[in-house]
Amino acid sequence: MTLDTVEHEARAGRPRPARARGRRHWALRALSRAGWVLLVVWAAVSLTFVLGRVIPADPARLAAGMNAGPEQVEAVRRQLGLDLPLWQQYIDYIGGILRLDFGDSIQSRQPVLDDILRFLPATLELVLVAMFVYAVVGVGLGILWAVLPDGARSRTLNVVSILGAALPVFWIGLLLQLSIASGLGWLPVSGSLDYSDYGLSRITGFTVLDSILQGNTYALAEAVACLTLPVIALVISQLGIAMRLTRSTVAAELAKPYMRVARARGKGERRVVFVDVLRNALAPVITMLGLQFGWLLGGTIIVEVVFSWPGLGMYAFNAFRTFDYNPILGITLVITLAFVLVNELTDQIIRWLDPRVKELS
Repeated sequence: MTLDTVEHEARAGRPRPARARGRRHWALRALSRAGWVLLVVWAAVSLTFVLGRVIPADPARLAAGMNAGPEQVEAVRRQLGLDLPLWQQYIDYIGGILRLDFGDSIQSRQPVLDDILRFLPATLELVLVAMFVYAVVGVGLGILWAVLPDGARSRTLNVVSILGAALPVFWIGLLLQLSIASGLGWLPVSGSLDYSDYGLSRITGFTVLDSILQGNTYALAEAVACLTLPVIALVISQLGIAMRLTRSTVAAELAKPYMRVARARGKGERRVVFVDVLRNALAPVITMLGLQFGWLLGGTIIVEVVFSWPGLGMYAFNAFRTFDYNPILGITLVITLAFVLVNELTDQIIRWLDPRVKELS
């Protein structure tokens, strides 16, 4: 190879072998993670499908009505495709998912996808607000607990974390309704903002955001009031987990030798805690928050039922109560997909915060 050829290749900007290997590694990793996501979603949907067919119940009878005759029940069974062999039902359902066709709901007589898109924003609003409050309060109290490990404050935080983990979420919700809503009358007992009462148009389905976008302060106040008690119930039920994990990770970092070096160099205590310590202690906390977010998406059913919140949890509860196959399978698919994607995002955030994780992968 002549010198002119080498200079020409350098000017052409050909990638170096190390860079090319890095790109191949990234592409293979992305394909592997995407395959894992699809495998988890397929497994969850398949398991739910099988369990739904094993449970001794007759959706055709429920759809036709309890007073329907045998001929009517059989007609509904053929209409729903329940007379086909199980393997044929499974293939048809998987094909429907690939076409974004989850079938129709027995309750609403509407396509399941339309129902999910109608109810999902209310659940997302509840979960996002609760998750934000939960992360700020739980991590903040955990840091305070680690910085002040002794005294009355520490004992108080310990009691709060134990109570939050011990009390069932439905009981917390009922207590809030009896004390704050019914007893004091400060907040609504149940329900969500009614768009028609305030002349609002449904833009996003998020009541707070729609109120802000349309400049209706009265609707905004009502939307926040309706959100408050369900959010408090969700936050209290999970608060102990964030507090205890944050306390343990921050306390472990504070005990490491590099902290003494940082203090010896004259760094302020706040800078040491919120810059040096928090960055190193956040990885397990963020992992926990990602798992908690996935749990909240599927775990709001009880809270939505207690507070009559018109979201995906209430829709799922009614589907389970009437044994409505298609909504149950559709909700399982949505929650599983959201859970897996959130955990993938959490993994990427941890890789960005901690370069050591990037080197190991």
